[in-house]
Amino acid sequence: MTLPLGMAPFANQSRAEHLGVLLGGAAACLIGYVGGVSLLFGIDALGHGEPAGPRRVAAVFGSLACWGFYAGAFVRGKGGPVTDVVVYPVATVAVVPVAFRWAVFGPAWGVVRERVGLLAFRPGLLVDAVVLVLPGVAFVAGLLALWAGLLGESAIEDWQHEHLSAAFREAFVEE
Repeated sequence: MTLPLGMAPFANQSRAEHLGVLLGGAAACLIGYVGGVSLLFGIDALGHGEPAGPRRVAAVFGSLACWGFYAGAFVRGKGGPVTDVVVYPVATVAVVPVAFRWAVFGPAWGVVRERVGLLAFRPGLLVDAVVLVLPGVAFVAGLLALWAGLLGESAIEDWQHEHLSAAFREAFVEE
């Protein structure tokens, strides 16, 4: 079984460089998440049982930092063309804030049971997901549109030939 083409990494990069992108994205998310809440509310605002507002504000900062990092990796041709703008950031913002809160304040098994209750729709969970994803998606879309606009058509084609595999270009880029 082979890796799906959309999940393939950029051409001409080592596994260490690819791992560096993943670790850098996690670090950027953590710095944005913890830094945002520390500046505005104090780190204790992330504790279990605290109001959701400060945690959601921290999530916005973490999302922007995470997606911004992955956008930079995309521009440099590190990581993967699909994974940098969708897969890695979503996974990062889903795992890093929870892992940090559990590392600092301990596991919150009661919250997990409450959120994963069978057949129970929790609007708060949807709000948390939107706050973690939407700001970053808007930010990366704006950054990449600005980058592509500054490059111009011929420079974009050169970038594609340098960083995208022939199979990926054939399947997703060329008409």
